Amino acid sequence: MDEIQHFTVPRARTIALYPDHVETAFDQGLWAARAAANTKQRGGGFARPCPPLFPEPGGRHTQRAFRDALADLLPGLHGWAPTLRIADFDVLGWLNDSDAALRMKTLLADKDVT
Repeated sequence: MDEIQHFTVPRARTIALYPDHVETAFDQGLWAARAAANTKQRGGGFARPCPPLFPEPGGRHTQRAFRDALADLLPGLHGWAPTLRIADFDVLGWLNDSDAALRMKTLLADKDVT
């Protein structure tokens, strides 16, 4: 499940660079918009430098955006099913409810992965 730390400005930048033909099982536009809107980045461990590739302050945000992009882009290159992403805002209101299984089936059907 993608939580708030997956919705960052670096993540919005990676999504904006996806080729038009990249297929995902999530709404790329929604993810990019949510990420771009989250201009207040969390600090601490969520933003620590991650040498050697991401040594700058906020490096962990950049590293996470890079890894998420790899997870989105590589399946199509290998003929695998597209990456499914479920955000915390998709499920937090009902994840522990008694009808969660049914609601999850509906969510997956909406994402066209059932």
